[in-house]
Amino acid sequence: MTMALARINRDLLQAFVPLNSLSPERLDHLLEGQQIETLQPGAELCRRGDSDGNTLYLLSGIVTLENEAGVVQTLDAADVNAAHALAPEQPRIFTVRAKTLINVLRLESKRLDRVLAWDQSTESLEKALAAQYPGESHDWIARLLQSRFFYRLAPGNVLELFKRLKPEVVTQGQVILKQGDESECCYFIKEGVAEVSIPGDTGPVTLALLEKGQYFGEQGLLIEGPRNADVTMASDGMLMRLEKEDFDVLLKAQSLAMVDFTSAMQQVEAGTAQWLDVRLVEERERGVLKGAACFSLQSLRVKSRLLPMDRRYIIYCDTGRRSAAAAFLLGVLGYDTQVLDGGLWSLMRAERDRYLVTTSNE
Repeated sequence: MTMALARINRDLLQAFVPLNSLSPERLDHLLEGQQIETLQPGAELCRRGDSDGNTLYLLSGIVTLENEAGVVQTLDAADVNAAHALAPEQPRIFTVRAKTLINVLRLESKRLDRVLAWDQSTESLEKALAAQYPGESHDWIARLLQSRFFYRLAPGNVLELFKRLKPEVVTQGQVILKQGDESECCYFIKEGVAEVSIPGDTGPVTLALLEKGQYFGEQGLLIEGPRNADVTMASDGMLMRLEKEDFDVLLKAQSLAMVDFTSAMQQVEAGTAQWLDVRLVEERERGVLKGAACFSLQSLRVKSRLLPMDRRYIIYCDTGRRSAAAAFLLGVLGYDTQVLDGGLWSLMRAERDRYLVTTSNE
């Protein structure tokens, strides 16, 4: 039985190490999509010798820990030692079972490590970046560093990215991006407000207002396609422009993990990953990979919460371009993703005949 995350008292998590060191933004990011597990007496949490890649926190109740020699000890959630992860060693050196009714928070260890690394690097990054922009306000940098846009990047890459930003003074009413135009760069907002809109029957339809510390234009670069919306300045301001070449090297390539079909199939068949098809419904009529979850790229931003976060997704389309955009989007949201290198068009005929099926639902 599980209990929804909405019932978690965030203050309670401040008693656990190292969760109590995280900023509220990083903690919220870490907990997205997570649930508390409520287990009955006798239920097994983990087995000695397993390497499950999870970090467990005992929120309430009592568990038993049995070692290789069969020695059993108990741990109560009220004990001081329960402030730390439960039996954290991998492979596990204890078999852990519920002695009473318990509540447990199970986190992916790699995700926790990434969040911790970023949170602990932020202060140093802010100081280093402030030195690049002496004599001016640095709050836009602080806001930008809190963005999930950078969560998968090494701090060194972030520093190099900021070095390559080019300032542009902009004025109210100035059109920065036009729907249908070629994608050549993306922008970070240093000062001002930008309005994102699409043409409508009676005029522009506003999709979002973006402020200091936010960004736009990255999706066109990811899919190497035209702009999908207009962006107009709602006020005077200052934008920081990043060229496509720099984006590809510092953001796109660094945040995407590519995998060939053979390696991907090994993961899927072993149950450690699932296919994710991000093509249009009409494109899937010719076949999808067996067992794939199917969400078109256009719907993924809205429907991503339907994807469980406790698994890896190997994303594919026909060529790999839309897969890259989907992987970047899901990576920002905290998902573990890989991209099928070359997409379905890279498969040999024998592979297509063997693994593609003709039924799919979104």
